Amino acid sequence: MAEDKVMKFVAKPINREVFKNGSSETNIGDRSLFTHALFRDGEEVGFDGGACTVVRIEDDGRYYILCNVSMMLPEGTIAFQTFVEEVFPPPPFYAAITGGTGEYRGISGEMHIDPASPDTHYYTLYLD
Repeated sequence: MAEDKVMKFVAKPINREVFKNGSSETNIGDRSLFTHALFRDGEEVGFDGGACTVVRIEDDGRYYILCNVSMMLPEGTIAFQTFVEEVFPPPPFYAAITGGTGEYRGISGEMHIDPASPDTHYYTLYLD
């Protein structure tokens, strides 16, 4: 496993597609698929890809998404998951690191995600 206890990445969005599951503005099952290029110290080191699905809609229109994402890095993959209220613009939030492959086999911890702007997100992984 990687020896760093804290890993930092800058994520630059590459593509995002939204798939609607009904005719309302927000529907259970609406999905967003996305990918970002990942950078460390200014160098591109991999990419991530994930899916967020609307799983709950409140009577007042607020809704919640479940997101599953994985990073592809030279040393292996890192998977993470979160369950958050969708808000625009999105505030910083946390995700659970749920596992990995290669050097990251058995990895766990928490990831802080700061969607600072539409063009730049900051990921900080705190490893157990």
